[in-house]
Amino acid sequence: MKQSHSNMKWCCVAVPMLFAAQMAFGQTRTITGKVTDANREPLAGVNVVVKGTQKGTMTNADGSFTLTVPDGKSEIEASFIGFTTQTITLGSSNQVSIRLEDEMSDLDEVVVVGYGTMRKSDLTGSVKAINSEDFKVGSNLNSQQLMQGQFAGVNITMNSGKPGGTSAIRVRGGNSINAANDPLYVVDGIPLNYNSAGNKLKISSDVQTDVFDMEGDDPLSMIDPDDIESINVLKDASATAIYGSRGANGVIIVTTKKGRKGVKSLSYGYNIGWSVAANKLDVLDADGYRNAIAKVNAELAAESKSPVSLNDGGTDTNWQDEIMRTGVSQAHHISMMNSGNGTSYRASLSYNDQNGIIKNSYNESYNGRVNINHSALDDKLKLDFNLAYNEQHASQAPVSGTVGSEYGSCALYEAYVFNPTLPVKDATGDYVDVPPLRVNPVSFVDEVKDKRATRKFIGNFSADWNFWGPLTAHANLGYTYNSINRESYIPKGNLFGAGLNGYSSIQKLEDYSKLMDLILKYNQKFGDHYVDAMAGYSYQYFRNAGNFMSAQGYTTDAFNYNYIGAASTFNNPYSYKSSNKLISFYGRVNYNYANRYLMTVTARSDGSSRFGEDTKRGFFPSMAASWRITQEDFWDFEVMNDLKLRYSWGITGNQEIPNYLSLNTLSPTNSGYIFGSVKYTSVLPSQFPNPDLKWEETTQNNIGIDFGFFDSRLRGSFDWYSKKTDDLLLWVDVPAPSLITRMMANVGSVENKGFEIEIGGDIIRTSDWTWTASINMSHNENEVTSLSGNGWTGDDVLTAPCQGQGLSGSYSQRIKEGYSIGTFWGREFTGIVDGKETFRKNEDGSDWIGEIGCAMPDFTYGINTSVRYKQWSMGIVMRGSIGNEVYNCTANNLMYTSNLPGRNVLKDAVSSGIAYSESKAFSSRFVEDASFFRLDNLNFGYDFKVDALKIAKARATFSIQNLFVITDYSGLDPEVSTVISNDGIATLGMDYLSYPRSRTFSLGINVTF
Repeated sequence: MKQSHSNMKWCCVAVPMLFAAQMAFGQTRTITGKVTDANREPLAGVNVVVKGTQKGTMTNADGSFTLTVPDGKSEIEASFIGFTTQTITLGSSNQVSIRLEDEMSDLDEVVVVGYGTMRKSDLTGSVKAINSEDFKVGSNLNSQQLMQGQFAGVNITMNSGKPGGTSAIRVRGGNSINAANDPLYVVDGIPLNYNSAGNKLKISSDVQTDVFDMEGDDPLSMIDPDDIESINVLKDASATAIYGSRGANGVIIVTTKKGRKGVKSLSYGYNIGWSVAANKLDVLDADGYRNAIAKVNAELAAESKSPVSLNDGGTDTNWQDEIMRTGVSQAHHISMMNSGNGTSYRASLSYNDQNGIIKNSYNESYNGRVNINHSALDDKLKLDFNLAYNEQHASQAPVSGTVGSEYGSCALYEAYVFNPTLPVKDATGDYVDVPPLRVNPVSFVDEVKDKRATRKFIGNFSADWNFWGPLTAHANLGYTYNSINRESYIPKGNLFGAGLNGYSSIQKLEDYSKLMDLILKYNQKFGDHYVDAMAGYSYQYFRNAGNFMSAQGYTTDAFNYNYIGAASTFNNPYSYKSSNKLISFYGRVNYNYANRYLMTVTARSDGSSRFGEDTKRGFFPSMAASWRITQEDFWDFEVMNDLKLRYSWGITGNQEIPNYLSLNTLSPTNSGYIFGSVKYTSVLPSQFPNPDLKWEETTQNNIGIDFGFFDSRLRGSFDWYSKKTDDLLLWVDVPAPSLITRMMANVGSVENKGFEIEIGGDIIRTSDWTWTASINMSHNENEVTSLSGNGWTGDDVLTAPCQGQGLSGSYSQRIKEGYSIGTFWGREFTGIVDGKETFRKNEDGSDWIGEIGCAMPDFTYGINTSVRYKQWSMGIVMRGSIGNEVYNCTANNLMYTSNLPGRNVLKDAVSSGIAYSESKAFSSRFVEDASFFRLDNLNFGYDFKVDALKIAKARATFSIQNLFVITDYSGLDPEVSTVISNDGIATLGMDYLSYPRSRTFSLGINVTF
């Protein structure tokens, strides 16, 4: 009985103690607080975590947060990009106030360079960066357009205004003539291989047209702008030589957003935009057309000639309005971020439905991305896995930059020239055409089908192992894939396909690449001496393939491109497959003494299968040095906190030419031989081998200065550079009696030199107001210094062929020693006398022919500013160019009344004073000054204060893209496409029937939970 009583006593004591212990073990406290900056302005999106754990949260729009802290934990940590991380020790109060200080300065910003990162203050080369906070995103902006106006020396021109259209990017001018001038793109450590030139297609051997051109590729189209963390542009040889033979045209490094430790968030964004044509051609309306023909007939009567007839349909049709519309576009983006147990990830999905301003043109894009990061072994082992997929479905209106033939034509050309007195359809509901050449433009966009499906994949896995003190091993495995499927059909009853009785084509392009990088990194500090070195090996394999088939003669339109076998006539099919390899060894050493004297030395040896047996390997060295004068003991000018002098020199290469040009190749012919009852295809040499073919090499010098005043509130840089490219890869004529008339050889040199200026600053920085602004400007001089070399004497290269009836067969540009690439060459227009164009004459009375303009600008500039007042914000992006000319080939076609009555003309053609009998001619009359100033993007934003539904932040935006442009150019837009002409040479400054640019108004909302 006593024992039982004793047990009961212990139970009465133990049970309450166990409950108390359990409660103590599971006890937590809830901390609430607010995070502000140095000016006591609330900071949204700050990561607040319990130190030593993965438990965390994020501040909302007014900087507030709530965090559950386990018992036994007394410290929390607040971190945010651009601010110094703060650790707060908790006291007895459950409320805290946290003030984050700006990081030391703009100089401590980390920028991405080739195969690594560096502090901005430690850079010796010319590297410029923007991050996600700098982006002014509108509903139709793609990742390339985010860079417009942001970098000095980086010229970005839209190739087309069509949905999903691409842009041409040039860094410090053009280095090459036949090889590519595009920069190398590197996304999360993976160099991208892409086709920027596009492809020219033919309907048949008898009917040639460029209506079905395959436009060049946009290497960043698979990246949603909301997924980009930063874009870094490497410009001088010190920065780009680490990429060797792929770095001559500059390098653009894109880093996507990753998961962050202690951050858990879900974000959703939605944009809707309305696009309208920013400009239209001023052609004759119905009354003007009738009056013009009457004027022509009066002129003919005075010359006792027969009048022209007027096919008057009795209506007034604006054909541009008939094929255009307001394009409505929508974009959705959702992303998720989380972390735990050493692993963090960020995943995103996006959908963009962009409808063009020309009917039946659209581009649907789907993007998916996941980035996973894992740390182990006390952060000595870091693993990264990045995977992205993009799929696009486009309907392309039959609009092209080059018509190629009157028989082919295109929808825009027909909208400009079609008889404005005719209706769209006749009384029976059929489209009104004017045989044999004029095609109803509405039937063009309604009936001609041109579908394109693109699929892209990029993935990589990398590992960093800090296996001993200063040594870290890095491995990176990458894979990219790109495919394009294009299907086109012209109905049998459409006049465009007259004589073809229905035409279909199917095309497929496919390429993939594999990458392996193995790198050993060394990082060590010895007192005031700091060494950061690396050595690596790289293997890259590229393969591309394609096929094209077409047929004509259908009994019904029901099959179109879905069953090409239903046709009666099959054109010669075409297919190809090729591959190349690039094997490289490279290294870099960065040396820093007391943050005062800095030096960088790099070297890379590339071996490419594209070149001759004895010239496959190239060596590309560089060096750079800089002096931070403000770190010297004698410096006592406190107002100026940063002054750094830089010099760099280096050699880079260019290998972007087709495969197998150093080899003798064979191709089948259309004919063959019959032996017995079997037909054998004949094979003939198709290419003259050049075993001495080697790299283009660009040697570049750069002198720069970086400066900062008032703790870098006012900052900037100045760079002067000189680049010379030798051993240009050019097509040369092979002398008789060779059956093959051309081969590629290393011939000639091109030189670029110029300067770049960037100035930016924080004009106002208070608790309620901030105002930042920046301006950049660049000047580049381009000159072809030689078109001879290695035993070859080159002739002037004629390029930029004129287009349109009466102009085809002539060229508007000439590549010539002593002149810039993009130089217009022809007769100098002096006026109109007695109804005829007059031109400058030589002493012997012949027409003077020479330089009449240049497509290269003298100066380009960008202006960016942003203003914030409390929760309101505004951003403006402006840019322009000075001194560049454009050949207005469209006006050259439409400025002559001799077009009438078969083709409409511009209104100015009637009052130009040119006689009806005068024929078209290329001259300086149509080479116009295309200098411009454009307001690219105007955007407004408002950050809501939200405390409900666990919303961390919410923001609404309104933006206008391409608000206005100021220019004397008479065409649709002074910025014209950089297209590849049939001779394989990039054509600069030629305006002919390009898809019109739009003006877009958009609304957006972004919410983060």
